[in-house]
Amino acid sequence: MAEVKGKFITLGCHLMSAYPAAQAGANDYLKKETGTEWNGLEQEGWYNTRIFNTVMELYAKSSIAGESAIVTLGRKVYPTIKKTVGIPEHIKTPLDFIHYEAEGFLQNHRGDDVVPRKIIKDVDREVIVHAPAPGYNVRLYEGVFIGILEMCGIKSGKVENIGNSTFAITW
Repeated sequence: MAEVKGKFITLGCHLMSAYPAAQAGANDYLKKETGTEWNGLEQEGWYNTRIFNTVMELYAKSSIAGESAIVTLGRKVYPTIKKTVGIPEHIKTPLDFIHYEAEGFLQNHRGDDVVPRKIIKDVDREVIVHAPAPGYNVRLYEGVFIGILEMCGIKSGKVENIGNSTFAITW
């Protein structure tokens, strides 16, 4: 069973604030599953990735963007990490961030279903990384990598799932 930090579930629920009925539904689900409301989750506590997946699905179903809302959620992951635990000063370039994401993934997930990132290609302006999701929608990573590029000031970067949870990231 894979687990993820609560801050990511909280982020998904927070993004549902534009859809109050969906947010209330997610809140009811979380109370049933965890005994607490979404804004009471332990930010650095561990929760089953099944819960995170359900919150992502509820967000996507409620959003006018549909499943693309999961990409939006992913874009907010590294700004959330920066706000909650910070990002080391030496992390500056997209390559730095992508390597940091590989390490951070293992710090924010645990369990037998968690597969470390495998960086297949690593050159300036192009990275290919195998990034399977442990029990939730892999589209989240499309957003995570886009969000990383945006944090580096890159607006024209591209992230493509080229199959089997493998992403080509170019800028």
